[in-house]
Amino acid sequence: MEKQTKKNKVIFVCAENAGRSKMAEAFFNAVAQKKHLNWVAESAGTFPAHHINPAAIQAMEEIGIKIEDTPPKIFLPEKASEYARLISFGCIVKSAFSQEIQLRIEEWHIEDPKDKPIDEVRIIRNEVEQYVNKLINNL
Repeated sequence: MEKQTKKNKVIFVCAENAGRSKMAEAFFNAVAQKKHLNWVAESAGTFPAHHINPAAIQAMEEIGIKIEDTPPKIFLPEKASEYARLISFGCIVKSAFSQEIQLRIEEWHIEDPKDKPIDEVRIIRNEVEQYVNKLINNL
């Protein structure tokens, strides 16, 4: 497999890495693969959960995308420079980074699906997909 470099990595960060960031990672990688883009997405959390939100898993499975295979993982700020794009769902404390990295953090204001009924999680899933498609179209 080709080694990924800074120019083609994106990371999605949310608090628990159990919902929005997992959905964004999965959408991004599915579209990037389909379009044969030289980009890859990862996701992480500032305070990772022990498991992925079951409603997020269900919402993604309904559209044929599996997200339960990779457990939530922690975001390591010292690795931020490895990514060409850093997307936060309001869960990165910008002051923890250098000015250069602070300027690179993009905030997506999408509601957290935690403890939401499946109908609301589907709406959040669709919003995440729209944001990801816009990101990919602007690469």
